[in-house]
Amino acid sequence: MNLLDIINPIKACVLITLLFALWNLRWRIKMHRYLLYILFVVFFTELINSILVYNNRPIRIPFNISIIFHDIFWMLAFRETINRKKMYNVTLCLFVLFSVVNFIIIEIADEYNYYTFVFGALLYVSLFIYESYKQLKEENLMYFLSNNYLLLFAPVYFFFGMGLLLGFKPLGVTKILLFGQVTLYVFIVNIVCIAYYSLINIYIYRENNNYK
Repeated sequence: MNLLDIINPIKACVLITLLFALWNLRWRIKMHRYLLYILFVVFFTELINSILVYNNRPIRIPFNISIIFHDIFWMLAFRETINRKKMYNVTLCLFVLFSVVNFIIIEIADEYNYYTFVFGALLYVSLFIYESYKQLKEENLMYFLSNNYLLLFAPVYFFFGMGLLLGFKPLGVTKILLFGQVTLYVFIVNIVCIAYYSLINIYIYRENNNYK
């Protein structure tokens, strides 16, 4: 295996987005900090995984750890936009507790912790839908036009797309070859991640314009 075999569009999106964020976001703003934390987690996970794959080593442990921190930082970012922080803190603690138990006891560190990903995705999407419904009920239409809403929608798209893939994975559907050596799994992952990082980059671009 050579270095070109482990370079893909997702890694390019991660690097470009991180550099764009570092150039345009401000550490003193909490939402910006949380987004930077997320991008750092993803970047270092991709870097470590690439090194491990290049040396034919398993990537399960860094993958599992990154899922936990990725979801935690998205939940913290979401918490900044709501008033009921106490309720949200309980939800966050529940996720952390489940993630640790799953990492140590249920799926354990030597396996991919899909339960952690699915549980975190369900929590985030449920809270996002609930908050969206609440804002719609209050006729706060500006909430849906805000830049923060755009940012917080990005992981919804990501969780939904990846959740479908993980749901159908046991059926073997994701191994279907579409063209060449590209499987359905690889194709959808690339589409989902490109859209995910595109939304994040749009947010960064707008934030930079807002603070000029």
